[in-house]
Amino acid sequence: MIEITPALREKFLRFHEAYEFARAKLKDEGASGAVIAVKVWKAAQKEVPLTPEELHLYKRHIALQSVNGGILFAIDDEDNW
Repeated sequence: MIEITPALREKFLRFHEAYEFARAKLKDEGASGAVIAVKVWKAAQKEVPLTPEELHLYKRHIALQSVNGGILFAIDDEDNW
């Protein structure tokens, strides 16, 4: 498994921004939920390509963040929260 280094954390944050931008744009255009679910991933991957392993790790951390209500890709140092 790969570790979330500061560089990878920044990459994940850029990917997340691209994902959210694509989602908002599609939603504003009136796209259906199914279309949004597929196209946002493709748009974000086009903007900030992730390897399959990085994408898997990204999705795991998104799921954990949503379940735990944590800070997205937070670093362990509490002084930086």
